[in-house]
Amino acid sequence: MASPTPAGGRDKGARRDLLSIGELARQAGLSTRTIRYYEELGILPPPERTAGGTRRYSRDYFFYLEGTRILKQLGFDLEEIAELGRFALTGATASSRTKAILQEKVAQLDHRIRVLKRLYALVSAAASSRADPDAPVPQLLRWISEKSSDEAAAAAGPEENGPDDHPRPRWS
Repeated sequence: MASPTPAGGRDKGARRDLLSIGELARQAGLSTRTIRYYEELGILPPPERTAGGTRRYSRDYFFYLEGTRILKQLGFDLEEIAELGRFALTGATASSRTKAILQEKVAQLDHRIRVLKRLYALVSAAASSRADPDAPVPQLLRWISEKSSDEAAAAAGPEENGPDDHPRPRWS
């Protein structure tokens, strides 16, 4: 039979496996400020704390951080990730806001998948072609150029066009 565990529910061996915020940040490639910010937003669940109040993180936090990184790459903003995190961590039924976020992201992902499939076909064809001027390489470059122009025009929006309806340059 297992012996009782100290307050906090973990035995001493498990406590040694916990990481400080600096160790977690370093191993995850983030800053400690980012870790605290994610906690504040609710993306990360509250960590265990020592008697002195020092944060201690289990290795499960790498899962949360990797999930956050992937969701950001997929176009989710931090507020949306926090909303999804609250839903996932509590196991509650998805709110109408959570469902709306997910439905919007599914539509965006469907679009990205279609674009990536087309790009994949063009790149594959270009990789197997020879120096033929009608080969897929010019088609690939033309397609990429068209996509870039379409996205730039869509991003500029009508209010950012100049008097001759040409997009103004966007400075960052």
